[in-house]
Amino acid sequence: MVARPRRLLLLAAILAISTGAPFARWAAPAPAIAIAAIRVAFAAVLLLAAGWRELGSLRTIAAKDRPLVVLAGVLLGIHFGSWIVSLSFTSTAASVALVCTNPMFAAAFGTLLGDRVRGRELVGIAIAAGGCAVLAGGDWQAGGTALVGDGLALIGAASVAGYLVVGRRLRTSLPLLPYLGAVNAIAAIGLVIAAIAFGANLAALPAQSYLACACAALVASFVGHSLLNSAVRTTPTHLVALAVLGEPIGSSLITWAAFGEQPPVHAALGGAIVLAGIAIGFVRRN
Repeated sequence: MVARPRRLLLLAAILAISTGAPFARWAAPAPAIAIAAIRVAFAAVLLLAAGWRELGSLRTIAAKDRPLVVLAGVLLGIHFGSWIVSLSFTSTAASVALVCTNPMFAAAFGTLLGDRVRGRELVGIAIAAGGCAVLAGGDWQAGGTALVGDGLALIGAASVAGYLVVGRRLRTSLPLLPYLGAVNAIAAIGLVIAAIAFGANLAALPAQSYLACACAALVASFVGHSLLNSAVRTTPTHLVALAVLGEPIGSSLITWAAFGEQPPVHAALGGAIVLAGIAIGFVRRN
């Protein structure tokens, strides 16, 4: 039984990370790629400032690992860019649920490193894939560009899975905050270049866009993920992983309450199936 303070810590973490998508919605009408760039840039500043005492550790990165740090940053940038852009095309419920398929991609990428995909994980992947089919089928019938959003959300899931697989090797030799600050800075540089290439004027956005991006960086990126890291130290990892599946629910409810975006029935049903598959296949039981 998880003690009450631990449960409250975990609940606070889930609530914090659930604000990421609503804050992205609030940042409109700024271009989605600009929102991604500014949010990640703010997050990089916060992380580097919080870990300034250990920044010297970045100089000790082995030469052979430096390309991996850059790769991790590029993958993180692709994740935030594709996921936040997906919110412009599909519902929050669909987007966040599809991003939660990242354990499926992590398992697939892990096989390249010699990891073995177990039978329970294959069952979870099959169930989650069925949920994705329900989501895609509903968006196909609805018409419009929702399927584009679904595809971008899946790219976001695959890229963050790659980021985590790369980071698994790097995190054994680097303190957390400097590492996260460095990869967020690399991601921010890539996203700023992409935003400028697409014609976004990052210096001329509405004031609310900057405020929303700052709030997302502070609440979702800095507070939320810091709390999750704290929770992992005192709470069984499988319970933390299970709780994280509450993010799509929290994001959808906040977006519904704040912006009146009611999740489509097919998105709610497909998302529930996706999350069930991830819970069955990838949440380890002690």
